Amino acid sequence: MSDAPPNPPRWSPDPLGRHEYRYWDGVQWTEHVSDNGMVATDPPISPPPGSGSTPAPNPSSSAYAASQAPAYPASYPTGSARRDPTAVLGRRYGAFFIDLAICLVAFSLLFFPFAKERSAAETLRLPGCHPSSSDSSRVECDNRAIIQLDDTVYEANGGAFLLLVALFTFLYFGVVEAFFGGSLGKQMTGIRVVTNDGRRIGLWRSAVRWLLFVVDGPLTLFLCGIITSAVSKGHRRVGDMAADSYVVHRDDAGRPLSLL
Repeated sequence: MSDAPPNPPRWSPDPLGRHEYRYWDGVQWTEHVSDNGMVATDPPISPPPGSGSTPAPNPSSSAYAASQAPAYPASYPTGSARRDPTAVLGRRYGAFFIDLAICLVAFSLLFFPFAKERSAAETLRLPGCHPSSSDSSRVECDNRAIIQLDDTVYEANGGAFLLLVALFTFLYFGVVEAFFGGSLGKQMTGIRVVTNDGRRIGLWRSAVRWLLFVVDGPLTLFLCGIITSAVSKGHRRVGDMAADSYVVHRDDAGRPLSLL
């Protein structure tokens, strides 16, 4: 026989009518409330007495809590573990490929307007440029960013291009995720980056995640990010651990993770 509590902890419509949701801790209504995905606190204090002779009920009393407890849905899986709001790895991978496609388009738009067009022979005469060791028809340059299409080479200053790339990625991942909860890929796949209390992470946490993506991604061939997010509690990559952030389903944004 299942020993699951008849009214397990969860978010439910606020019985006091002051907010969209209020958190039921399994015994009583708490001060944790949520409106439009934003979490706040509002203690369930007694409302002003009514006009009748019977005093208004005290929302903080155990009798009131028991009478107003949210109904236990018949379809609730009794005895099962709590749902993990961070178990969204499939959506995260989908968001990554969407963001990758967006970044590649953006990098092309940043590169070609500033690149100079030369033939392969002309490019080989530039300092630091030489035939590729694996394919003599291809040109490589040590101090320039190049894209070669047949015999035409588009060349730009490597340092300036990398600076533009870094600036774009910071604006796209650092700033957008700080103030809107997620990149375009995350928005499209229905996930958000939040703190432990369900709020948006803010600029400094987002900057930490952005900086450490180099470790989670390119420097380790993405193995670090894939492994740590798969095996760690809360499915966090190194950037999330350093920034104390979590990636959750958008329906869980605005709700404290410790209460879910």
